Amino acid sequence: MKIKTFTLLMLCIQFSAMACKKAPTSEIKENRRGSTFYVDAKNGDDSNNGKIPAKAWKSLQKVNGYQFMAGDSLLFKAGDSWKGQLLPKGSGDAKNSIVISIYNGTKKALLDGEGKVSEVLKLEDVDYWEVNHLEITNKATTIGNRLGVLVKDNGASRKHIHLKNLYIHDIMGDYSFEMKGKNTGGIGIIGTAESKFDDILIEDCEIANVVRLGIFTNLTDGKKAVKGNRPITNLVIRRNKIHHCAGDGVIVRYSYKALVEHNEVWETHNADEELVKYGVALWCRSTDETIFQYNEVYYTRGGKDGQAFDADEDAYRTVIQYNYSHDNEGGFVLITSTSEDAIIRHNISVNDGIKGLHVFDFPVWANHVRGTAIAHNNTVVLNKAHEAVVIADEALTTSRFYNNIFYHEGQGELVVKSAGQTAVFNGNVYLGYEKFYVKDDKGIFADPQLVNPLNYSKGFATATGFKLKSTSPILNKAIAKSEMEGNYWLPDIGTKDFFGTTLNLAKFTPGAYQSK
Repeated sequence: MKIKTFTLLMLCIQFSAMACKKAPTSEIKENRRGSTFYVDAKNGDDSNNGKIPAKAWKSLQKVNGYQFMAGDSLLFKAGDSWKGQLLPKGSGDAKNSIVISIYNGTKKALLDGEGKVSEVLKLEDVDYWEVNHLEITNKATTIGNRLGVLVKDNGASRKHIHLKNLYIHDIMGDYSFEMKGKNTGGIGIIGTAESKFDDILIEDCEIANVVRLGIFTNLTDGKKAVKGNRPITNLVIRRNKIHHCAGDGVIVRYSYKALVEHNEVWETHNADEELVKYGVALWCRSTDETIFQYNEVYYTRGGKDGQAFDADEDAYRTVIQYNYSHDNEGGFVLITSTSEDAIIRHNISVNDGIKGLHVFDFPVWANHVRGTAIAHNNTVVLNKAHEAVVIADEALTTSRFYNNIFYHEGQGELVVKSAGQTAVFNGNVYLGYEKFYVKDDKGIFADPQLVNPLNYSKGFATATGFKLKSTSPILNKAIAKSEMEGNYWLPDIGTKDFFGTTLNLAKFTPGAYQSK
């Protein structure tokens, strides 16, 4: 009896130790149905059943040959590495997604395509997958059709793909400005003319040193994805660090109400412009009501575009708000010719356009149509040596500027006229711009008394110098929404300012700061 008791006790101890080694992550919910599978690159064996760490699988080939079911979890041993492609099969459901994560530590599991595969992780024709805590690389010495992660659909409806806490780096795609280049880089969502995507989340990832793009959505044929019928819904790109991309940081295409927020994006469009041509940090085209908010964008390179933001061709009702944009060589915002009804509000732009030589750009590309936009309550600051024009390229009455602060420490040029015409200006504040050259009947030509506008750095917390002093002559001098002409389609002009202060329309002030 003592021997049996001792044996039973030892089995319990071993089981408890094994349970501790599993170290379930926060992504694995309690009371899930389905199985958990473990993968150990060093000590696993593909002849195992994979259902406990001691019986872990070993290879990606084993994983790729298994059909996963709703509620399953696939856990890679933390800190281990695998070479090749991960191509998991099967779908979860609305109650139980399939989760990829790590166990036995916190260091990300590495998947290395070695430049030999087109995509390191490929989620093709599957639904309800949540992928966490992987490091992904696909380095090569020559260009090619390569991605870190591809979410692909071949003509159906895909739902609930969540990519979180991934580190994707050193992906050698294609530099080309054509689609063969714009479909390479970090994370791609690609469908056909018949595809639909819903509930796509890319959150808390870092994407670095990629050719060409950080994140993009696309269709092989977008002719049906017209205004009012965009097939990508509930797309959220949030709290990512995106940097050192040869081309663009993020391109959102064919989506309805995409949300791009709280991202930090820097050193994009950083390859030779003869290779990559044009590029912007964060932009959309063929979309309805995309929102870019609370992003910090800086050091976007180049003068061929090179802006922080862009509402591009066929972008309808884009909103650019509460962003901190600084030191982007091409400028702050690009509004292209067939873009409609963009609203740009409560942003801070500092020393943008040093190479592109404009802060806002309104080029005419298609049938000489001019993009439409309303920009209000932004604070735009340029230092003494900065020669960028604030508004350039065919910005006619389709572009309207209200309650902005245009601050130049030296002597600046506000606008380049097109056939003698300019954008509409009303109720803006001007320092460093001659009143003679500005048509603004309610404009204020005075020092707004910004606290310390040229003492700034990275991080929203450093932007306090763009607040107004208590002695500012422009406090409570903003014009009302009723005086803003154009299609202001949003229900209000914002609930708060750049710094989080609730707007009091009875004491409304020009610029991105509202006094309490």
